[in-house]
Amino acid sequence: MPLAQNWPLESPPETQVEVAQELVELRAPLVIVRRTDEGDWLFDGPGDSSNQVAMMALVDVVNAWPHVGSLDELRSGQLALWDWAGNGWQIGVPVSPEQPPQGVDLDVEKWPGLGPDATAVVERAVVTGERPLTDIQRDEEGYSFVGPEQPADPKPEDYLLVPLSDAVRRWPHSLPVVLALEPGEGVEWHHDAQHWEGYRFTRG
Repeated sequence: MPLAQNWPLESPPETQVEVAQELVELRAPLVIVRRTDEGDWLFDGPGDSSNQVAMMALVDVVNAWPHVGSLDELRSGQLALWDWAGNGWQIGVPVSPEQPPQGVDLDVEKWPGLGPDATAVVERAVVTGERPLTDIQRDEEGYSFVGPEQPADPKPEDYLLVPLSDAVRRWPHSLPVVLALEPGEGVEWHHDAQHWEGYRFTRG
C-alpha cells in the first residue's frame, strides 16, 4: 500500500479510529477532527457531534478523505476544524469542554459556481473510498472526479452524476481547484506533498 509506505501522520496506519456514521454514509463532509488526551482519533461532520460512529483503520480514512493526510501536526488533546475559505485545517485546543467547537458545512452561496445547475461525474468506487481520488478534470460539459488509471472504454454504470457542491463536500480539498479549473485543464493529487499538480488534456 503506497500510502502506508509514505505515511504522513503520527499514529500508525492500522490505528483504529472513530468515524461518524454520517460520514461513512456520505451524508456530511468531514470537517472536524478531534484527538483525545490519550491520542485517540475522532472524525465528525458539521453541527453537533454524532453519537453513531463506525470504527475504521486510520489508513482507510486517509484514503477516503485525503485532506486528513495533512494533519501531521495534530497532537493529543487538540482538534482541527476545516476552513473552506482558507482550504486548510485550523488546529487548536478546545477552550471549553462544555461548548466544543463545531465544524462548518460548505456555504454554496459564497461560491456561485457551485450553484444547483453545476454537476460533476464521479467514479463510484472513488465516492465510496474503495479507490483514492487522484484526478479532477474539467471539460466543456463539466467536471469529473476519478481515480488512477482510467480504462480506455469506461462503463457508464461505474460513474455517478451528482451536484458539484456534493462532490466538493465529499472532498473538501477540491474546492480551490474546482473554482480555478478552465475547460481542458485537470489536476492530479500528490498525497506525499499534499498538493494538486495541474495539467492540460484533450478528449479523444
